[in-house]
Amino acid sequence: MSQWRLPDNLEDLLPAKASKLEFIRRVLIDLFESHGYQFIMPSLLEYEDSLRAHGKDLDLDTFKVVDQLSGRMMGMSSDLTTQASRVDAYLVDQNNEENKLCYAGQVLRTNAGSGSSRELFQIGLEYFGSEKLNADIEVQTILIKSLQHLDINKISMDINDLSIYRSIIKNIDLTLSETDDLSKAIMLKDISSAKDILKRFGKNKNIDQLIALINIYGDSKVLDELEKLDKDNSSFIESVKNLKIISEKIKQLNADVTFDFSEIRGYQYHKGIIFTAYADGYTSAVAQGGRYDNLNELLGIKRPATGFSLDLRYLINNL
Repeated sequence: MSQWRLPDNLEDLLPAKASKLEFIRRVLIDLFESHGYQFIMPSLLEYEDSLRAHGKDLDLDTFKVVDQLSGRMMGMSSDLTTQASRVDAYLVDQNNEENKLCYAGQVLRTNAGSGSSRELFQIGLEYFGSEKLNADIEVQTILIKSLQHLDINKISMDINDLSIYRSIIKNIDLTLSETDDLSKAIMLKDISSAKDILKRFGKNKNIDQLIALINIYGDSKVLDELEKLDKDNSSFIESVKNLKIISEKIKQLNADVTFDFSEIRGYQYHKGIIFTAYADGYTSAVAQGGRYDNLNELLGIKRPATGFSLDLRYLINNL
């Protein structure tokens, strides 16, 4: 029976789980559409040069095939967020100032985390064309409502504003290698390694702020601690103000909120507020999202955007 085996980290969904996934998909798409999001079905394939425009990580995650018609290299869908961004770029040409899009479909990735699948059923939404805080709040609100619709409760939203980290490192003349090493150290809260990377700059305000940032995490009380890092920095003050507003909105939805300013995943991809949703009974995050303004900048398109996605395969395997 070995001929029936699937490659590692892939699985069939048998009737019970397949039916559950399809039911949840319908519930969530109906919810998204009730909030004004239009359903799209992106192509399974796109050209490799399009993938490279969205960053190295996406390119490495993508299975590649040769187009027998054109001879060009193509990639199989590994992230519907970037494909939704391409659809938005098309719709912008049709004079749409804002676009609210949602999607649901299978994606394949070349790698998988420990114990996870390389085949995801990604469902989510994207809000294009608005830089306003209300757009971030709307996206996070729908995410929490989505989980609650599935009877997933005791939700905790972990939040960061990457503009804070970016505003500090832009004043430090780091090489690309140092920037990568530093980001890894910060995400691991490895203060010793971070100090080693930064020691050639001596002692200055920006270095002190960066090291202090690693230790700022917890509930909404830590926002006062963040504010003290630079009381004269208007962008800091504005970020703290916005995070306090978001914190109150999330609490009103009966969800917990925490902040971790060393959580800088995707700092090259994301631009502002990012978030990760956790829930009791789940060993890893149930959803992720955030702001990724100017995703298509390399294509000559500057476009604010925020959104979230979750993997229905992961959810139904744990519901």
